[in-house]
Amino acid sequence: MKKPLNSNFRRLGLLLVTTLILVTIIHSFAQAAAPRPIRVVVDGTALTMEATPQIINGRVMVPFRAVTERLGGQVNWNGQERSVSVTKGETALRLVVGQTAATNRGRTVTLDAAPVQVAGHVLVPLRFLGTGLGYIVHWDSATRSVIIRPAAEPRAGGIVNLYTSRHYGVEPVFTAFTRATGIQVRFQTGADAVLRERIRAEGRHTLADVYLAVDAGNLWLAARDGLLEPINSAALNRNIPANLRDPNNRWFGLTQRVRTIMYHPDRVRPEELSTYEDLADPKWRGRLVMRPATHSYTQSLVASLIAAHGEARAEEIVRGWVANQPILIDSDTRILETLAAGRGDVAITNHYYLGRLLEANPAFPVKVFWANQNNRGAHVNVSGAGVTAHAPNRENAIKLLEWLSSAEGQKLFADSNHEYPANPNVASHPIIAGFGNFRRDPLNMAEYGRLQEAAVRLLDRAGYR
Repeated sequence: MKKPLNSNFRRLGLLLVTTLILVTIIHSFAQAAAPRPIRVVVDGTALTMEATPQIINGRVMVPFRAVTERLGGQVNWNGQERSVSVTKGETALRLVVGQTAATNRGRTVTLDAAPVQVAGHVLVPLRFLGTGLGYIVHWDSATRSVIIRPAAEPRAGGIVNLYTSRHYGVEPVFTAFTRATGIQVRFQTGADAVLRERIRAEGRHTLADVYLAVDAGNLWLAARDGLLEPINSAALNRNIPANLRDPNNRWFGLTQRVRTIMYHPDRVRPEELSTYEDLADPKWRGRLVMRPATHSYTQSLVASLIAAHGEARAEEIVRGWVANQPILIDSDTRILETLAAGRGDVAITNHYYLGRLLEANPAFPVKVFWANQNNRGAHVNVSGAGVTAHAPNRENAIKLLEWLSSAEGQKLFADSNHEYPANPNVASHPIIAGFGNFRRDPLNMAEYGRLQEAAVRLLDRAGYR
């Protein structure tokens, strides 16, 4: 018996409605998944451009003409050479489509991404273009916006430009400095090594007045490569102990970060713990959580082992760590959370990560153990800074470092991240003061840089990845 015709129509209608609903849902998901367009904002105004900016090799690429003219530059396109020339005052930039070699005032610079031609439009790296024309370029990943502002503005106290890997909690510190001195702080953030290489590439045309790193090894490398200049400052010499600064006063530690042993008190008794070296004992097999070898924190810790024991003994210790099959996590916060969750008993992290977690949750179930108290003391590193060799605002840069070493600056800078002040006359944040007194390794921070390459090779030989 045939089904009624209207029943078939009802089925067909239901199928069509279902299909339309599915298409709508898929379209909505596709729209949600699609990244929002990249905006370029100059002095608070979003630019309208003839082509859509793109991200290529991790670099924002933009149509050169609209941006260059908005930044006050003159543009010349050579179709035969496929080259872009940009001039502004004494500045002369030249880029060639498909080539990573560019020039800035006649000096060759290697670009991270070569200019490309897309649908008749030439896209060039925005950072090279913006900084070459005297602007500071900042990428805001949350809004997918590039913020461009002048490197210098006419202000009563002037400005100071900072390249810094320390990006957490810095705004209130710099606001207080500006309030005290009238000097405006402009800062670019990035990884220590990346910023160091950027200062090297920019050479005498750099905008950076101050290089601020979160590891003494990177500060030492910057000084070794001639990127920092010596400072003769009575205030800095008075406020910062000798072991926390470069022997030639090219950089100064501003806060102390102690990398020590952390443990879960339900699974480990403090009497079982003693030294970094003891963590190579087989009793800790399957119980350790540590940072990978690629991180500067691990490299500086191993450099301190080399300084204390020599390479042969240090390698024996690291091989012991590897034999204990540690869980490797590239985040101190996640390492501590892993301990708290019961997926490990003992770890090595910087102290302030625990301070942060305790501020958010005083019942966080991890405790600090100060390593090596019966011999050299716990491993100390610094976040610190130096004035660049070609600082355009040198006097303001020195004023910033001196202020950061003062009682007011130290309190704000250290407390914002629960680090220990470098200035011994400044009290610690109450949370980390509650960790108690302890002996610190007096080794000069410069040794971490001097021994860094040896530490990297040792980690590789030992199979620590």
